[in-house]
Amino acid sequence: MLEKIVNISAGSDYKQSSRPGKQSAVSNYISSYHAVSNDSISLSPATSFLSGIGWKLKKIQNEKEKLRIVFSFDDFDFSTAIIPGEIIQLQRINYEIKYSLISYNGIVNMNVEISSPLNLEGSESIQVKLHLPELKKFFGSIISSFGSKTDVSSNNYEVQKLFVEMENALQREFNYINKGLINFLEKYLSLKISLKHEDVISGRMLELKLLQINKT
Repeated sequence: MLEKIVNISAGSDYKQSSRPGKQSAVSNYISSYHAVSNDSISLSPATSFLSGIGWKLKKIQNEKEKLRIVFSFDDFDFSTAIIPGEIIQLQRINYEIKYSLISYNGIVNMNVEISSPLNLEGSESIQVKLHLPELKKFFGSIISSFGSKTDVSSNNYEVQKLFVEMENALQREFNYINKGLINFLEKYLSLKISLKHEDVISGRMLELKLLQINKT
């Protein structure tokens, strides 16, 4: 196991971070955002941070009010959209995840959408992970159970049963992914992000919102 620690400060006090001036500053930042070259991206502190934890930034672009971020890690492609002006109010992050697995009868491609509650409590530093074994186990179990059947969906009873059985282990990996993403956004937007909500957040469980399988 790689024992490398990366500082991941959650930022200053929530009330200070949620002041209109701060939110306005974030909104102004994204409104003035423009595409930059790959060379410029590779030199930024934000992408240097991602490289340090083994993630590869594939795309970052402005989509109306949202910032679309696409990155790869451990053979998975992750895509998520964040509204910078509402970042201090985030309670969940939706990830679109793509994964391909070579099977005995071809390449099976899986598209999954998972919604993860945002919980950054605890240590301000994280231990860098090299792999996401639980997520790979989940994808592998789906393929083992259903092969390349294209009619399997996230509503399938067996799929949901497997997801629930693995939920706690999967949540630990998504807590790590969430922390990495928030740290990246702090560096990219040049601000400190506090996500300590005053209200009790309901629906803290992972949600499997979409599952698609196709064979090539």
